[in-house]
Amino acid sequence: MRLSELVAAAAAVSAAGGLAWAEPVVTFADGPGTTQGGIYIATTDEFGVFDTFCLETGEGLTTGFTYEYTISTDIMFKGQGIVDPLNEETAFLYTEFREGDIPDLLGDPGIDIVDLANAIQLAIWFIEESRATDDANALELVQIAQDAVNSGQWDGLGDVRVMNVWDPGHVGEEDHAKQDVLVLIPAPSALALAALGILGVSRRRS
Repeated sequence: MRLSELVAAAAAVSAAGGLAWAEPVVTFADGPGTTQGGIYIATTDEFGVFDTFCLETGEGLTTGFTYEYTISTDIMFKGQGIVDPLNEETAFLYTEFREGDIPDLLGDPGIDIVDLANAIQLAIWFIEESRATDDANALELVQIAQDAVNSGQWDGLGDVRVMNVWDPGHVGEEDHAKQDVLVLIPAPSALALAALGILGVSRRRS
């Protein structure tokens, strides 16, 4: 089968699947934390199961419900019609969290998971100007993140992106925007890069 036929077949399969879901889907479960935010446990086909945090305070999520999502670098609407780029400091903290380094950054390797979850969530809300906090651990994380960015230790967003969550069938509609959360977009694996190389060869030969 020629490459053009393969692409057409794949498009047909994708279109058929789109009858049920126009975008990839995610469900959430509650994790540790008492801030009415993260840690949330997200389950997706694309990124597997991972821990995440909220970026807004004006939008909610229902655990166990299936949502659609898109991926971007912007926090969508923020509950007030505002679109806001994700901050580098938030990307730094989420990367350090996923790598398991936040307790060491706080100088407290034995910190309770609930206290850890609360500190990270409150720090993220503070950085994204969604909610003020006087939590000492959260403010320390904010300062650590700011220092990392200002010193050049951290630059940009790395592999961190925003998962914009929507009611099913209403992607992009402000009235149906749900809570935005954080996700890591892994760099392409060697296998994926090799596949792209094979595809490039196929195109040149066609």
